[in-house]
Amino acid sequence: MRKFLLKTVSLPLSALLLFAAVGCAEEGFGGTSSSQKVELSFYAINDLHGKFMDTATQPGMDEFTAYMKALYADEKREEILLSSGDMWQGTVESSTNKGRLMTEWMNELDFVSMTLGNHEYDWGAKALTPNSEVADFPFLAINVTYHGQSVDYCSGSTVVEKNGVKIGIIGAIGDCLSSISGDLTEGLRFATGSELTALVKNESVRLREQEECDFIVYSIHDGYGDSTSATSVKSVTGRDISDYYDTALSNGFVDLVFEGHTHQRYMLKDEYGVYHLQGGGENRYVSCAEVTFDLKTEKYTVTPRLIGTDVYASSSIEGDPVVEKIYEKYFPTDDPYTAVLGMNARRRQSDDICEKVARLYYQKGLEEWGKQYDIALGGGYLKVRNPYKIEAGSVTYANLFSILPFDNDLVLGKIRGVDLIDRFLETDNSNYYVYSALTANDVAENEYYYIIVDSYSSSYKPNRITEIARSSSGKYARDLLAEFIALGGWA
Repeated sequence: MRKFLLKTVSLPLSALLLFAAVGCAEEGFGGTSSSQKVELSFYAINDLHGKFMDTATQPGMDEFTAYMKALYADEKREEILLSSGDMWQGTVESSTNKGRLMTEWMNELDFVSMTLGNHEYDWGAKALTPNSEVADFPFLAINVTYHGQSVDYCSGSTVVEKNGVKIGIIGAIGDCLSSISGDLTEGLRFATGSELTALVKNESVRLREQEECDFIVYSIHDGYGDSTSATSVKSVTGRDISDYYDTALSNGFVDLVFEGHTHQRYMLKDEYGVYHLQGGGENRYVSCAEVTFDLKTEKYTVTPRLIGTDVYASSSIEGDPVVEKIYEKYFPTDDPYTAVLGMNARRRQSDDICEKVARLYYQKGLEEWGKQYDIALGGGYLKVRNPYKIEAGSVTYANLFSILPFDNDLVLGKIRGVDLIDRFLETDNSNYYVYSALTANDVAENEYYYIIVDSYSSSYKPNRITEIARSSSGKYARDLLAEFIALGGWA
């Protein structure tokens, strides 16, 4: 078995760097020795966000399930299916059972691992342990601690063996703790930067030396910020990806990287020749890397590609019925979430929706606390998700859930005037929306004001909001919008 590269070869540093770069590149090592080749195909999904069932705008997972099962039946290659995070949160069918439906489907499709994403924490860490007990595969995140201690719901790595090739898979979550509501992150920490690099290096050494792994895959829920063509590979320098990946890892520690979080679509090759792939997210593309591994020479080639729904969800593929079967387990009768709430007269874009939610926050705040407090403003950080709009015509709760999936409580908060101006009334953050009769000129900087926001905005420490009360209604942004539409507000 191939040992850890930098510890077993006594060569000058310049020769070692060349050796490592060639070893990871698409062309492989070369040479003329006899071979015993194993064909491996890695498939990675990232940022699926619960897109499980077919909708009017995109396919569900029934066709992909059939596509993968057909590949499994082909004995020419060995398939390895993994996830790079954010699988559960985002739709009625998954979020209402805290991702358990998706976990059961991943069992059905023989996932070998799932790297945790930031949105796996949208219901707090309490949802992770039950799901980890259901999963037939490990959750990976080498850099997660809680109050300085390791957690029981994930591991740093896993090992898979295919036709004599031992594959180590290391998982990590990126620097995205701030994207989780602050009231769910107390004690939670994701190691980043040089600390994360050291963790991955040490685990790679352990996998190569102790587990005798031949090939190391790094699955990280973080990624490159710009989309590139799905048909070509873009070469990047360390500076281009250093915000989330230390290219020193590509010097003998990591052979292939699957990424997520940024919802971009790309195939990159770093300065050491290691490929980085991300498939865009939300069931638009699947990342694939075809690896030919020579058991005798322990050398390999990597051919990356991105596979679109035109291939794995084409009209020629009949969806696997197991998807409907899993769905019916959780929704055994008529789905109340697909009942029509009301009518929408015209398409509502993201700004229309967020501005309306800000006003609804204000109105709900007046209803609950207006007799006791002089409420100045409603709104805060508001951002809709895919499909980012509400089409004209009938509207269902499932429609609203997809664009407003977050379970953030309504909060009555107190804020000093200077912060009210800076953070809300005159903010340069385009994702902040407010409804207020006040302007900045009406606000005294050293006086305090009462505002209505949700728990994401109230727990974001730079906003400097003191929470006075939290709504007991159990209503989230999507619920307030559902009530508004049901009353004919947009008809």
